[in-house]
This record gives sequence, C-alpha cells and structure tokens, in this order.
Amino acid sequence: MSTSQQSHHQSHLLLTMTMIVLETIFTFILKHDRVAGLQAKKFIDQKICIKINSYLPYFDFYVQFTEQGLLFDTAAPDKAIDLDIRTTLMDLIKVFVFANRRSIKKMRIDGEMSLKDEFRDLVLLFSVPKVLSDWKQWLTEPTDEQNMVASKKRVAPLLEKIDQQRSTISALQVEVKQYKNRLRRIQQKQKRINIAFIVSIALLIGLLVYNLWLA
Repeated sequence: MSTSQQSHHQSHLLLTMTMIVLETIFTFILKHDRVAGLQAKKFIDQKICIKINSYLPYFDFYVQFTEQGLLFDTAAPDKAIDLDIRTTLMDLIKVFVFANRRSIKKMRIDGEMSLKDEFRDLVLLFSVPKVLSDWKQWLTEPTDEQNMVASKKRVAPLLEKIDQQRSTISALQVEVKQYKNRLRRIQQKQKRINIAFIVSIALLIGLLVYNLWLA
C-alpha cells in the first residue's frame, strides 16, 4: 500500500470513528434531555435528514433523525435532504463546545424556513455548556414538586416559542387566504375589462365596416 493510500485509509477510518462517537453522544443526549427530545420531536416524526458540509477544511456528512436516535454517516441517504448546511469546522466547534450563537447565524442553511429556525434552536441544546448545566436532570424523573416546577420552567420557553410559531403560521395562512381572494377579484375584474374591450373593438370594427359599405 502506497503512502497516499495509507493516509487516505487512515483519514477515512478516523472520520468513521468520529461519526460513531458523535452518533453515540448525540443519541444519548437526545434520549435523556427532555427539552432536546421535545424540540427534536418534529425532526424525529418527519425523519428529517440534514447534510452538513464544511468548506474549511472540506468534508461533509449526513445526520438523520430516527426513533432510535441520530444516525451519522458519510454516505448520502436514499431520501431527500431536508436541510443543507454549509459552515466551517471552526464554527462547528464554536457552536457545540461554546454554544456560540454568532457561529450559528453564520451557517448558510437551505431548506424550509420553519425547519431552519427550529434547527438553530435545537443545535444549542447539544452544546457542551447546555449539557453540563442540565445533565443532572437526565438521571431522575421529576417526582417531587420542586423538580416538577424546575422541569416546567425549562420547557416553558420552548412551549411559548412553539405557540408563537403556531400563531404566526395561522396569521400567515389568513393573510394568504386574503391575498388569494383579492387576486381572484382582480382576475374577475380583469376578465370583465377584457370582455368589454373585445366587445368595444368588435363594435368599432363593425361600425367602420358599415361606414365603408355605405360609402
């Protein structure tokens, strides 16, 4: 085996091992953190698939949400990609190690708008500062009143944001319906104008022909 082939093999092996480690860690967090589980519910239900591409240095991998947890792979899945994320390795480190919001904003994300917003919220829940602050909550169910209150306080901002998103969606749906009605009225008005114009042209042509015939 040549030196270049050996180096490529070692890089592939390192990347594969990294994928396995990340898959184990993130699945563990997803299964034990109640807030992360709630935020990821839509991703799991829809089996959302994400492509993460780093252009400095260049590499890409795929993350798929399943009922069993997160699946990391270097090969593209059979299903369509729901979110395509382009970033750098340094920004990924800043996000997951330091919960850096600026690095999240710098990510270029293609996909459905609501999914992009929910992904930005979800990714912070997997960061080291968030995990270190909440890991004790994973080990016990909130049986006593104090823990129940603490758990509700943690979930409350997320539920509030979901309610806000639902209200926004409802308002947008009403606005879209209003625009459709307005467009339909404009189209009907334009149709009547076109008919009137055609009739007027026909009358003018008829009048012109009649005058020429009389002449």
